[in-house]
Amino acid sequence: MAGTEIRVAKEPLEGFTRALFERVGVPPGDAATVAEVLVWANLRGVDSHGMLRVPRYVQWVESGVINARPKLTVVRETPAALVIDGDWCFGPVGLSFAAERAIEKARGVGVGWVTLRRSTHAAAVGYYTLMVAKAGMAGLYMGGSIPNMAYHGARAEGVGTNPIAIAVPGETHAPLMLDMATAVAAVGKLMYHRDANIPLPEGWALDEHGDPTTDPKQAEIPMPLGGPKGAGLALMFECMTSLLTGGPILEPRLTGREKRHAQSGLIAAIDIAQFTDPAEYRRNVDALIAAIKSLPRAEGVDEILVPGEHGDAIRRERTANGIPLPAGTWKRLQETAARLNAPMPPTL
Repeated sequence: MAGTEIRVAKEPLEGFTRALFERVGVPPGDAATVAEVLVWANLRGVDSHGMLRVPRYVQWVESGVINARPKLTVVRETPAALVIDGDWCFGPVGLSFAAERAIEKARGVGVGWVTLRRSTHAAAVGYYTLMVAKAGMAGLYMGGSIPNMAYHGARAEGVGTNPIAIAVPGETHAPLMLDMATAVAAVGKLMYHRDANIPLPEGWALDEHGDPTTDPKQAEIPMPLGGPKGAGLALMFECMTSLLTGGPILEPRLTGREKRHAQSGLIAAIDIAQFTDPAEYRRNVDALIAAIKSLPRAEGVDEILVPGEHGDAIRRERTANGIPLPAGTWKRLQETAARLNAPMPPTL
């Protein structure tokens, strides 16, 4: 049976999260960025990449996995491309900066292709493509990470749950935004089910021995989405991110040469005006959405949704009624706050 749920309003939750990170030495600006991205994930129902990550992020700062005060440096640069060394930054700090630079380059030459190496957990990657879409452009994200997902045909981790996100602006409709892992369910989904004490569906994960399990406490290895399709995409995303930055992640860890947590990322911004009239493009996006939503509905379906609509609806509900947190997440946040002498946010 699922545990008790606690609800907290957005602003107090962001303030609480900022305070925790500042207490372990994170500069206020960076702490605010990370808090905003994490709470944004919960607001949109991506609970696997929101507040449940906070205790581990704090531990990673304390142990040096995350550099609280990184120096982001440009390794290579052309008018359209950029390679950034993150100096083991928070993923939201490095990727927000990368998205800003991608937008800047796209405004100059039509396309901005920015890669980030030596970073840490990215959080909910749709956030960064929405930054691009809100600038009136098309945004693309691909990510690379440590091997934590089974490769198709294997009983052990071989690739990361490497995500992809794409966002484009509409005219009157909110931006279309797809954000998905290459796993059936990302590691954070397994963590959420553990915190909420909810059994996993069959086919989601393997245990530490490589055997299928539905017990969230035993689940260790997510399964690839669509078998060889998800595994193949994850492998190619490593080639398009980590290898493209000169910082391989998978092979050094699979061979035991490297053990440190790491992620890499690619943010691309595409200036729509370089290809077609932006206003016409946005109108065409709206028309496409209307056409899809007018299709005959399958039995039991009340409304056909397009990418981003489900999250938008959850955001409206949670903005009005607070963000729900499972009992397990709340307990771990309480333990972290007590250790850092930080007050917990008020509940609703």
